[in-house]
Amino acid sequence: MKGSLPSPPLVSRRLVNALLGLGFAGVMGGMAGAVLAYLWPERGQAAGSDLVMGAEGPLTPQSLGQGQGVVGRSQVGKVLVVHQGEEWIGLLATCTHLGCTVSWNPDSKQVECPCHGARYGLRGEVLRGPARQSLGRVELAVDARGIHVVSAAG
Repeated sequence: MKGSLPSPPLVSRRLVNALLGLGFAGVMGGMAGAVLAYLWPERGQAAGSDLVMGAEGPLTPQSLGQGQGVVGRSQVGKVLVVHQGEEWIGLLATCTHLGCTVSWNPDSKQVECPCHGARYGLRGEVLRGPARQSLGRVELAVDARGIHVVSAAG
């Protein structure tokens, strides 16, 4: 059959390119979904509650002794709760210098930033730099269920 034309291919180049393109788009979409799922914050226990959550559940008055402090999570972010006398003091636990998490030092009775050494008083005021702004205050309420965030001024 010298004069016959070759038969057209069963799969065209256009179809192969379309399938490769769809496969690539599917893989990229899956990767983008995985990245977004990793970066998207989870809705934690404290998200719909006003309770301050510790490592083992809601912080309760019994979990903090006199002169002790602990950082918990709440609807307003990380909160430092300090039990001083009859008072429950709440401060936003993010250093105003570079955003490190501060902690309570019961020996010095100061709030300290472990990153660059900033020191704050019990009311959030700056005692020693490099921080220049005070920590935000958090109004707390204490009952049998735990320690609650009433409001935050930051």
